[in-house]
Amino acid sequence: MDIPRYEQGIIEELLAAFPVVLLTGARQVGKTTLVRRIAAEGWPARYFTLDDPTVREACLVDPDRFLAANPGPLALDEVQAAPDLLRAIKLRVDQSRTPGSYLLTGSANLLAMRQVEESLAGRVAVRELEPLSWAELHEASPGPSASGRLFSARSAEEAAASFPRSQAGLQEVHERVLTGGYPTPALSRSERARLTWFESYVRTYVERDIAAIAGIEYLGVLGRLLRLLMLRSGNLLNVADLSRTLQAPVTTLRRYIDLLSLTYQVFLLPPHAGNPERRLVKAPKVYGRDSGLTAYLGGMGSWEDAVRDARDGALLETFVCAELRADLRRTPVPPSLSYWRTHAGQEVDFVLQRGERVVGIEVKATAHLRPHDSDGLRALAQAEPLHLGVILYLGGEVLALDERTVAIPIPAFFGA
Repeated sequence: MDIPRYEQGIIEELLAAFPVVLLTGARQVGKTTLVRRIAAEGWPARYFTLDDPTVREACLVDPDRFLAANPGPLALDEVQAAPDLLRAIKLRVDQSRTPGSYLLTGSANLLAMRQVEESLAGRVAVRELEPLSWAELHEASPGPSASGRLFSARSAEEAAASFPRSQAGLQEVHERVLTGGYPTPALSRSERARLTWFESYVRTYVERDIAAIAGIEYLGVLGRLLRLLMLRSGNLLNVADLSRTLQAPVTTLRRYIDLLSLTYQVFLLPPHAGNPERRLVKAPKVYGRDSGLTAYLGGMGSWEDAVRDARDGALLETFVCAELRADLRRTPVPPSLSYWRTHAGQEVDFVLQRGERVVGIEVKATAHLRPHDSDGLRALAQAEPLHLGVILYLGGEVLALDERTVAIPIPAFFGA
């Protein structure tokens, strides 16, 4: 089943303005399907993938000759397999900056690669494809982003009015969190097939693809590190503690964590700068990039497993983090995403900031809110001006709790 992606219209708009557009994202997130659709519809182009050994060899041996024999517009999939191809593309773009000449994809964050900085700076528009969002899976029309509605609202009551009630029930929320957004498991109706896909993904990606990107001294450590980070998804990153647990050097683990971030397996959420007079935690929080893969690696095959292990809150937070990233990418000028935590333990799960406006978001794995669920938002509001405070929860009603605080069911917030 081919699910339309919100990113398609954005990429086609960029192809009309830039000679090169680069689409990055994790393996199996749907980049190839999206690029093939764009090349067949709004931007007719020839398509090649460097996963094809013949194409890869041609791009490795003589990328200039390959491009000369295949003039644009051209879609090139998985270009990180032939780094010198970027230099060849630069030469051709410098000769003619025709918009829409090349659409490139890569499964590693190519912005961090020296070749892109040196070869395509000023010539490339970069987009990152997240896993399927809940709204995309429902094939909902791409209306206003949730974050955009929060910043536009002048009060909690106005914010509440902008989020219509969802028909999704509690069981559907649990299933969506456990399934995640990778297209194959997200669209599978078989639990066995879904779990088998996750097993295969971890084995082939960690043992083959990541090892091929960089020299790996301790392949077994990398796999155990990934599982341990998924178990700690939603928590502060403590590399010293990971080093003691895994019996591996801190320097090695830092390099491996950077690699897992670079290849879209984990996401490091930075701390909110906030009021400089407040003593705030400076370490990043770590999240699995996809809640389904996080649940699988954490041994959570059902929501009951997550509750039993007291991981339901962190797993729901991991899901919300992924949905927020996808939502923010839909806005022309996305707000920054961070978290807020004092050394005294006051915390807000997510903080969005656009200019001087700050929105705090708390995630609660409960259908019934309690007075202390707003404590973190109140503490943040005392530390700095707060445009709006939001509690995302598992209940069914959209409620303005006071002038600046609104409670929104998670399905309603993300357009499901």
